[in-house]
Amino acid sequence: MMNIKTKVKSLAIAALGMTLFAGTANAEPRTAVAKIVKMRPYSTGAYFVTLDSNLLGGAACTTTYRVNSDGAGAKTVIASLLTAYALEQSVQLEVPSGGADCEGFGTPIQSVFMSAS
Repeated sequence: MMNIKTKVKSLAIAALGMTLFAGTANAEPRTAVAKIVKMRPYSTGAYFVTLDSNLLGGAACTTTYRVNSDGAGAKTVIASLLTAYALEQSVQLEVPSGGADCEGFGTPIQSVFMSAS
């Protein structure tokens, strides 16, 4: 029987694989590489994640980002965030571009970049 740490590592490897092979052609503005310090799901379906850096595309933005939980890939994004949080791995969040990339508190997340190191 696998212990919880082994299961989380297995999930992390699977999530990392999905992240690496998911459409990486959409290189929109990204946050600095940062650690997740807080995650907050709401019963309404809103899902927020707070990073330890406020840099987006090299400029100050916000530390709190939002997953559009009604999006087609929302479960994959949330699973990737939870995996990174559980393993204390750094992430980069990609946000949709167009107009103002930084929307302040609750800027939407388009994708999650995770690295093995």
